[in-house]
Formats: sequence, structure tokens, C-alpha cells
Amino acid sequence: MVSEQLVARRYRLLRELGRGGMGVVWEGQDTLLNRPIAIKEVLLPPGVPKADQERLLLRTTREARTAARLNHPGVVAVYDVVEEDGRPWIIMELVRAPSLEDVVVTTGALPVRQAADVGRQVLSALRAAHAEGILHRDVKPANILLADDGRVVLTDFGIAVADGDPALTATGLVTGSPGFLAPERVRADEAGPASDLWSLGATLYAAMTGRSPFERGEAMATLTALLNEEPDYRRIPPALHPVLKGLLRKEPQDRLGAEEADRLLGEILAGKRPAGAEERQEGRGGGRVKAIAAVAAFTVTLAGGVAAYMGLSSEPARTTVAQRAASSPLPVSASARPAGSPTPTAKATATPTPTSTLPRTSMPVRPWTSPDGWSIARPMGWRGARGANSTEWTRPDRAGHLSVEERYATGDPRQTLRDFEELLKEGGQEVATVRRGAVSHRGQRGVEWEFTWTAADGGPARWARAGQTYRGVKRAFAVGETTYVLSWTVSESQWQRHRQLMRTVIGSFTVGG
Repeated sequence: MVSEQLVARRYRLLRELGRGGMGVVWEGQDTLLNRPIAIKEVLLPPGVPKADQERLLLRTTREARTAARLNHPGVVAVYDVVEEDGRPWIIMELVRAPSLEDVVVTTGALPVRQAADVGRQVLSALRAAHAEGILHRDVKPANILLADDGRVVLTDFGIAVADGDPALTATGLVTGSPGFLAPERVRADEAGPASDLWSLGATLYAAMTGRSPFERGEAMATLTALLNEEPDYRRIPPALHPVLKGLLRKEPQDRLGAEEADRLLGEILAGKRPAGAEERQEGRGGGRVKAIAAVAAFTVTLAGGVAAYMGLSSEPARTTVAQRAASSPLPVSASARPAGSPTPTAKATATPTPTSTLPRTSMPVRPWTSPDGWSIARPMGWRGARGANSTEWTRPDRAGHLSVEERYATGDPRQTLRDFEELLKEGGQEVATVRRGAVSHRGQRGVEWEFTWTAADGGPARWARAGQTYRGVKRAFAVGETTYVLSWTVSESQWQRHRQLMRTVIGSFTVGG
């Protein structure tokens, strides 16, 4: 949806990015400063009594005021709050990035060091907020954005609490996402910075498994598990056990503090095996006594699960976000290196269970098994997508692409590749053959074509950046009645650097069954 509306005679609405129960987030333009922005348009649900309308509008204004107090690279910046049509509009920094939830759902669990880097940057943002007397209260994967440059951004301070502000939620209403709520908030005990740290621990757990450690599919069951059960750490890499076990203590006084959590995450980034947090004493009890009453007493507002700004649903990632990670392991951001310095659910992932038949390699790849049975070691951090007869992964910067296509008809692999060459040329691409010849793939005879091409607008490779020169390899071979076409492409400038990765990935392909 596109609009040319001007808000406050200055901020132009360009296109809708996300929509939720409390409003719409737009991509916009600050016509005075000529910079891109995000604009939150507040929309009140129909039928809301006037008194409640005033409460919701006050809460939105408070949200903006609270976030504007924070000046930290890990927090979405609020530039302005204006009134138009009797409603507040919040002018914010535009961050083109997917959420942690999106990344885990599409590419699987984060590598351990990347998870540690994300955790440390979110922790830095929380420490800055806590120093200002502000609690976030809804830390979860959907509210964490992962930018291409390594920056991790915490969004949605919409239910934050600032010292001295009156509570604007109704009595008995617990706001937040059930799987990431701290136990003391569910029990209506006093919440503090330790509550946000609990949510960070549950978030890091979800970054490794795709869901909160207490998610049970229904709010009441989730809250019961949160209050009475311990997380299952068997799927969590041992290096993360100390920090997660320390953050997920039931009682806030027994929980890992921000400084020690930062130290443990820093040790992971440095390649060390942190230890010691799991030896912390268990809580003195009391939570279980209140558990059943707490679950029954409170209504939980389910915050939206898709990240954009302030908890609103987002457009498909191909048009609204720049995806996180690259083909190499995550670079540690400068702010994440010194252990003592300030550092800047997802539903169950659709990624099939990895196969154990793929070769072990030190390259940044992860085994992936298709529902159709074939397997490949796909590059970590590349964003995946599935079509009717193809599966593909694309680098966040569009400098690399991998695809597996299945053609359910016996044909000549050579002709299959010639057809693709003609398709590229018809789309206006400049194509030059480097080599073409017979190849054997795990005993199957096929053909391989290496070529260079320059992407053009409207070409068949919709993921490619127009004007960019790429080099690619296509390997085609038939197994039974199916022809498989494996495609690997990177920018020409990075070809030599990634040749071994290409050989690892293409060579790992195995036909199942």
C-alpha cells in the first residue's frame, strides 16, 4: 500500500511496512532533513470507550517519551512525536533489518558466537535503559532486529515502565509475551531489571531452538510451565549453559546480574568455555506456592510475533528488510569485544532436521534436509525460501545465491543448462561462458557450466542486484525421473575467495531415498 500523505507538513508517508491492533508503521521521508524514517500511525480499535481511548493515546505518547530518553546504538531512535487528526504520530529511525525471530525461522539456530554477540548487544541496550530507570518488559526474538552491519537493535518500548510514570495498564493485566515473561511478573511480584534479564535468557534459548523454553502452545499451559518447570538444555550448546542457567533462575535475587552475564558472553566471543554460573545457589522458594494462583489470576496480552516497529506485523522480508549475516561467521562488532565496556516466538522453525550423512567441514555451513529427501550443506546466515520445485538461499547483501531445482521429467542435462543460458540472455543479461563439460556427481553423470553474467533490471534472477557482475556454476544431472540442477553464484570479485566453499556446498548434495 502506497501513500503520499504529509504528516505535520513535514513527514511524508511512502509505503506501509506493518500493521497491528494499535496502528500502522510506515516507511517515510523527512522532507526537511531529507532522510528516511519510520512513522508509527496510532489507530484505535473500533468501539473503544472514550476513557480507554485517552488511556491508549497517553500510553503511546509515553512510549515515545520513554524511548526518546535513550541514546544508544542498540535502541531504535525516536526523533519526534507530532499530533495529526487528534492522534499522536511517532517519528522513528528506519532500521532495515529482519528480526531475530525471522532469522531463526528461515535459517535455523544461530551459531554460538553469533548468539553471544546478539545477547551482549541486547544486554548493552538493556543496561542503558535500566540506568535511566526504564524497564523494557517485552524482550523477545520478535523485538530484536539484526542489521547487516552487525548492529543489533532492541525495538518496541511500547509497554516499558519508567520511574515516576503512572501505570497505564488495567489492574490485573500482565502485558508481554507468555513464553518470555519473568516469573515474578506473572506472580504480580515487583519487577525490576532482573525481569528483563530473564526475558533475555529465554530469548537466547529461542535463538538456539526456535522457541521459548516454556512454550507449550497455549498461554495458560505456557505460564504453568514457566512457573513450575525447568528448561531442557539438551539442545543447547554447552558453551551457553552457564549464562542461560544463570539468567533463567526463577527468583530474581538468584539470577545472573548484567555484569556477570556480559562477562560470560564475552568469554564465548573470545572462544573460551565460560563456567561457574550454574553453580549459583537455587532460589529459596516461594514461587511454586504462588504459581497456580498466579496463572489463574492474570490475563496475558499476547504481543504480536512478527517484528517490525513497536510489535507490528511486517511485509515479506524481500521488500522490507535487509537480512542478517553473511557467508562467513559473524564478525564480532567493535562494541562487543571488550568484556568490560558498554556494548551496543518464533514458531517452531520450518527447517527440516539436519542429516548426519553430510561431510564434516570447518566452512560456515549447516546440513539441511529437504522434505523431498535430498540433503545439502547450505551456507549459514543465508536466507532460505522454498518454491513449488526449488529451494534457494540468498546472502543478505545479494552477493551470493544457492539453489536446488527439481525437474520431474527425464531430460538432457546439457539442454537444461542451455535453456537457462537462453533465459539469462533474453532477460538482458550479459553472459560469458568460462567452461562447460561433463561431470560426475556421486556416481551420476551430468554436466557443469561455469559462467559470468551482469544482472539487469527485470531479469530472471530476481534476487540479483542490477549492474552487479556475478560468476556462477550450474550442475545438472538426472536420477531416475528427476533432473536436479544445483546453482551456486557469488559476485565476481568474491569468486576466488569462496571457491572452496562452493566446492563444499555443491559436493555435499545427496539425493535421498
